[in-house]
Amino acid sequence: MARVQHRMTMVVFDAMGVLYEAGDDVADLLVPFLRESGCALDDADIGRLYHQASLGRLTSAEFWASCGVGADDRTYCARHTMVPGIEALLGDLARAGVPTACLSNDVTEWSALVRQRFGLDRRIGTWVISSDIGARKPDPAAFRALGDATGVPPARMMFFDDRKANVDAARAAGLEAVVFSGASHARDVLCERGILPVRGQL
Repeated sequence: MARVQHRMTMVVFDAMGVLYEAGDDVADLLVPFLRESGCALDDADIGRLYHQASLGRLTSAEFWASCGVGADDRTYCARHTMVPGIEALLGDLARAGVPTACLSNDVTEWSALVRQRFGLDRRIGTWVISSDIGARKPDPAAFRALGDATGVPPARMMFFDDRKANVDAARAAGLEAVVFSGASHARDVLCERGILPVRGQL
């Protein structure tokens, strides 16, 4: 097993659009699910309720009740799919001895169910979820919470997010950050930075 020498000590991933395929989980997954479940609220009201839940101000049960549906977390979370190639990339990082974390805007109960479903608790060491910390990216408080949770200085983190606003905020907080455009591109970036060995050297 080859280990590489690198100045970065942790690779941090966003969840939606990076680990999971739905980049806008509210529009792509949540609203359609609620419509199928009989929710009569308009999209803007759903978005506001989700925002409150993702800040920890509503539990998932309170969110569903506020939407007027009897939906359950597990049925909703089953709609997520993983980004192609991301599992292999996480495996390569583990074999190279590179610690990982996830910083995600999400609801506590949903985040836990989805990562358990895909076995990501075994792949990613630290999870920092907006509803647990009361702050959403791109709020600088989210990146401070990441540092507090990991004990890793910002300058020693590489961060991938599919949203430029979050990447810009991460850079402002002192992280090296890249807009995610697929697992293959992320692997190339990590190889270029010396965080992962080139292909065939793991």
